Amino acid sequence: MKPATATSPKSDQPRSLGPYHVLEPIGTGLGGMSELFLCHDPSLDRKVVVKLVPVGTNEELLNRFHREASLLSGVAHPGYAHVYRYWNVDGRPAMAMEFIDGLTLREILDLRRTLPLDVGLSIFRTVAQALRHAHLHGIIHRDVKPANILISHSGQVKLLDFGVARFENQSDLTMPGMVVGTTSYMSAEQAKGDELDERSDIYSMALCLYESLGGTHPFRKDQPDATLTALLTQTAKPLWRIQPGTPWRISGLIARCMSRDRRKRAREITDYLSEVDRLWGHCGTDHEAYLAAFMAAVRSGRRFDQKLPRLGWPWWALVGAGLATGVLTGIAIAW
Repeated sequence: MKPATATSPKSDQPRSLGPYHVLEPIGTGLGGMSELFLCHDPSLDRKVVVKLVPVGTNEELLNRFHREASLLSGVAHPGYAHVYRYWNVDGRPAMAMEFIDGLTLREILDLRRTLPLDVGLSIFRTVAQALRHAHLHGIIHRDVKPANILISHSGQVKLLDFGVARFENQSDLTMPGMVVGTTSYMSAEQAKGDELDERSDIYSMALCLYESLGGTHPFRKDQPDATLTALLTQTAKPLWRIQPGTPWRISGLIARCMSRDRRKRAREITDYLSEVDRLWGHCGTDHEAYLAAFMAAVRSGRRFDQKLPRLGWPWWALVGAGLATGVLTGIAIAW
């Protein structure tokens, strides 16, 4: 019988993990708390990503690893990476997941700095739908950030890393008041260690969208403590001011969702989605093809000025058209 793990005599890298042949190590997950390997599944001739818990991992991180596998297998959604298998490798938990060939939003922003409006809103439309699915199951992600949003070369958008997610109204793995997540993308209530609901994820998502469209993180400082202070005390400049041309009502929606007072944010992710559709206009349904074209431009280093086709006009276009028609009518009557 083939052993669960085989290692190369030239290195400590395993040659196989369970039924999967290891191709190469590709980094870490769960904030550096798991090892990631790109592997080949010979039974289906496909690539998979295997997450492996390092030797000596403490019980809390083991519980988080198991919880991520349970959440992703229990609430499957096109906006999440699929879990194929969960097993032990020499006593260490391992998880085989869908391989997604693409770039994280963090990597894209490091290359491009900003996203075109239609690209940003299209990406976060899918992120919002993935969060809505989690929220409907009572799950709060708690670590929405650009590094946890992946866009495949075929235009799929995936929300990653549910390792610190938790169910609403259920005891956490951390001690009361303990903060988990990434400081620079935390809501005020998360940074304070308060009880969280879906509005915390809405804040983090809106902040990611602000950074993606504006090209800057409004609160990030050199030191984490300074970032936390800015997050808790400062208000971001309106997006339309730092990125001229952004529709001011889209800017206003993002600002409301980034409010330190969660009562001022969209109450549910569905409210955000409805408002975006109303202000942005109902676009063509093939967002994946559009984002695939954008990713092709990213890979080749080309500009991307393509717009999403509209099925209707956003409110600001209708208002502008109405004003223009009124002006032209007035001129005609006067003439």
